[in-house]
Order: sequence, then structure tokens, then C-alpha cells
Amino acid sequence: MTSKGARDEKTEPTPPVEVNLRGHALAPNLAVLRRWMMEMIARGALVELVTAILGLLQRMFEVNTELTARIAHTSRKRPPNESLRRLQMELPLMFAPAANDFEGPPAPSEVDFEGPPDLRATELEGPPLPPWLSKKRKRKKRGAKKPKPHSRSKFPKTMQRKEHRICVSEWQRCCPKCGGRTRSLWTKVSEKLDIEVALYFIRRTMRETVACIDCREYMCTADKPDEVVDRGVLGNDLLTESLIDHYDDAVPWERMERKAAEQGVPLKANTLASSVGAVIDLFDPVVDHIREAALGADFTALDATRMPVLDPIHPLGIRSGALWLIEGDHRYACFVYAPSGHASHLEKLLKDRKLASVMCDGSPTNNCVERADGKRGGCNSHGRRGLVAALRGGDIRAARGIDLYARLFKVEAEAMEANDSLEGRFGRRQERSAPIVEELRVWIEESRAEVEPRSVLGKALGYMWRQWKRLTAFMRDPKMEISNNEVERDLRRWVLNRKTWYFVGHDASAHRAANALSLLTTCRKMGIDPRRYLRATLAKILAGEKDLLALLPETFARELAEAELAAKTAASAAVAA
Repeated sequence: MTSKGARDEKTEPTPPVEVNLRGHALAPNLAVLRRWMMEMIARGALVELVTAILGLLQRMFEVNTELTARIAHTSRKRPPNESLRRLQMELPLMFAPAANDFEGPPAPSEVDFEGPPDLRATELEGPPLPPWLSKKRKRKKRGAKKPKPHSRSKFPKTMQRKEHRICVSEWQRCCPKCGGRTRSLWTKVSEKLDIEVALYFIRRTMRETVACIDCREYMCTADKPDEVVDRGVLGNDLLTESLIDHYDDAVPWERMERKAAEQGVPLKANTLASSVGAVIDLFDPVVDHIREAALGADFTALDATRMPVLDPIHPLGIRSGALWLIEGDHRYACFVYAPSGHASHLEKLLKDRKLASVMCDGSPTNNCVERADGKRGGCNSHGRRGLVAALRGGDIRAARGIDLYARLFKVEAEAMEANDSLEGRFGRRQERSAPIVEELRVWIEESRAEVEPRSVLGKALGYMWRQWKRLTAFMRDPKMEISNNEVERDLRRWVLNRKTWYFVGHDASAHRAANALSLLTTCRKMGIDPRRYLRATLAKILAGEKDLLALLPETFARELAEAELAAKTAASAAVAA
């Protein structure tokens, strides 16, 4: 007789699953499981059946998780076993005497054996040696390649050097062997790169005043030099350095104020920003010249990015302006600010102008380039990026297009390494790039019929098909580039610097930022130091220089090259003398 508690207990049905000696569930017998399920259905125990199946699935899930962990543990990369490696080196020495004493016909397969010549599997009695003893297996390299150790670069000879001489002490100058005096033979020289912390100082300008000692009615004071800001307290070199720090190195004004305060200098961020803005305004004629040279060049490339501007009227408090970068003949770089990214601002800039070869992306904003009679070319890097995005998404059909683009860009790289002229590069394109371009066109046309238009690959193919005439302009125009990467690289510097601040204060500040970037980028493209150019040119402007030609970056670059050539000539003459 069972108790009441025993009658109320319910046992959950369990499916017939076998277990091993350790109690782990084995793979179920499908025939037995099917027969058991049919019996449960015939009894009408549907609830118990569902509960049992859920329990079975949970158990299978746990088994699968455990097996996955075991596989991951087994297949992980292990460090080499030193004991096994030592055994591999000792075993050939252990078998060497027996192999040397054996006399018989030579082994027929000596060439295929890579181990020691005295240890051959065909000459030894018993089973053959395992592969890890008879032949060293090549371990597959995983992960990224180990970078090559780079050698220590030499310091430039033109860099300033400050000598720190260490002399032998007096008690070491006496020979310990005979007590005689020593004399200097040579010095061992070692060089280390060092830096001097920025040192603020006060520049005192003292103007002399003279007076007549006879009549005592005449008095004269030396003229005061021109200043960037009338009655300003910041020096020219400080303003030039702050301009480069802010617009080229993205150092905020507040950080400059904090660094100055660490040395006890009362430098205010607002005063510094307004004074640097006055310096930029002095270079307006130079910036205008750069803009005209970029737009009037034989080859022009342009691109744009956003510039956030503080706007109290805007619902978000910040509106997005546009910063255009226009480069001409790979020498001039002009940044132009616009209150918005609307095409009307670019169209206003290009009004009444005749453009030559123009490189830009496929944005509708750039359609005004063609209305200005420009031969528009397309950026093949934009087309390739769509294929790369599709391949990263798992669509391996895009690999063919990426391979064709790699061959095209390789031809351009070879032309650059060979320093080809425009005619030489164009001939190389006609000979080697033309078949690749035709193969790319056929692949795009065939793939568009097989790919969903709304997929990532379909959108990339659609863009390339619509822009095909512009993308292949480099095959018809010797001056046209294959991509707009040069402009995008110069623009990326500003985009990265933009992460250190939230917005510019107003439109006037944005215009000044564009002018400063024009000066700095043009100097870098011409191969001159922006710091040296700004200091020298600012001194000329304050000295009253009115000739625009004397203030241009190309003039400074030419004068610098002539000075370096004269210095080398003088040095050679001194050595010859």
C-alpha cells in the first residue's frame, strides 16, 4: 500500500537514450525513438511527449556545447614541444652505429630521403620510422607575418647639433704602468635626438629718442615697426607657432593656454585665437593667388567634407557647413568654405571659368563641373570600395573585380616608380591597362544580370556602370589620374584633426581656417617647411613688401633651392681649396 505522497508524485517521461559508462548521453537510436514517440501519441500523452522532446533537445544542446569546447581546445595553437624536438635530434645519433655496420646494396630511394644519409628506412630492420623522424614537416604559418626589424635611421646632417664634451679625469691622465703623462688621441662620438622645452620670453623693444641740445625745440623717436595687432602683446614667432599648432597639429586654443600657464605665462585662449586670425588675414592675397592657380591649372581635382559651425538659431545649435579642397597640377591646394553642401556654392565658385581636366567623385553636386566645360573624370577608388564592401560581407563574386582593379593600380604604380612623363604614362596605359579595362567592363556587364540590384554588390556594379565613361577617362586623357586619392589624403588630415573639437565659432572663423589650411597644404605639396615660410613671409609683409610675387610659396621654394645650391657650391670650393 502506497502512501498519499507517493500517489501524488509524477515522474516525467524520458525518451529512450542510451548512455555510456560515464553516464554521458550517446547518439539516440532513431528507430527506437520513433517507436516510443508513436506509443506516446497513441496514448494521447501529448504534454508528456512535448516535455520529453524538450528535455532531449536540451541534453543534445549541452552535449554539442561540450563537444565544441573540446574541439576548440584540441585545435588551438600550441607552443613547440622542446622534449620532442630534443628526441628528434638524439634518435638519429642512437641508430647511427647500427646503420654504419650494415653492409648491403644501397637504398634505391636516397634522393627522396631528407634525413641523415646514414639513417635510411630501407636499410633498417623493423617498421619504418615515423614521418616526424624521417622528414621534417613544415609548420603552417598562422596570423600576420612578423615585421622585419628596421635599422636605426641616421639623423639629417642639416640638423643643429649641440656638443657635450666629456674629458678624462685628471687622475686617469697619468699612466698606471710607468707614471708618464698621456696625450689625447681621438674622441668617441655618439648622437642622441633630444628636444628643448618651449621657452617663453619677453621681447623688449626700446626705441631711441633724440633731441637738439642747442635750440631744444627738436625731438625725434625711432619709428615703431609694424605689428600684426596694433598694441598687441603677442610676438610674431609665437603667433606663427600657434597657427601651425592649431590648424596643422589640431592643438586647441585652451590647451595652449593651459601649457603656457604651467610656466606662469598669462596667455588667454581668446586673445591668442583672435591674434592668429589677424595673421591669417594678412595672407589673403597669397590665398587668392593659390585659388586662381588651382582653378586655372591643366589638371584640377576636388573633394569636400563637412565643417560643423556654431549656430544658435539652428534647432541643434550646430549646422553642417562644407569644406571644399581644390588642387591644381599637384602643387596648389585651396580650401574653400561654404555655409552648406549645396551645389549652388560650388557653381558660384566656378562661374565664368573654363576648366580643363577635372577629377571628382560621382556626386550630383559636382555636375556643375561639366557645365564649366571641364573634362570630368571619375574616381576608380570609389568603384573599388563598393566591391570591397561586398567581399567583406561574404559575396565572393566581387573578388574578380577587385583583382582586375589591383592590376590596373599596379600599372599606375609602375609608371610612378619609373618616373614616366605624361606621354610615357599614357602609352603604358594604352599598352597594358586597355585590355584590363575591357575585361572589367565585360565582367560588370555579365555580373549585373546575375546579381540582385539592391544587394551590396549590385549597388557597386550599378554605380560603376552608370559612371563608366567617367571612370575610364584616364584612358582618353593623359593628364587624368586613375583615382582621386591624392585629394582624399590631403583632406583626411583635416578630417582627423576635426576630432579634437566640436565646431568653429562662426562663418568668419571657418573662412580663416580654410585659408590657413590652404597655406599649410600648399607648402607641403611644394616640399617646403610651412613654419619657415610663414615666418619669413610674415616678416616681409610687416616690413612693407608690396610685391605679391615675393610673397608666394613657389618664390620661397625657388629662393630656398638657390640658397642650398649656393651653399653646396661654396662647400665644394672650400674642400677643393
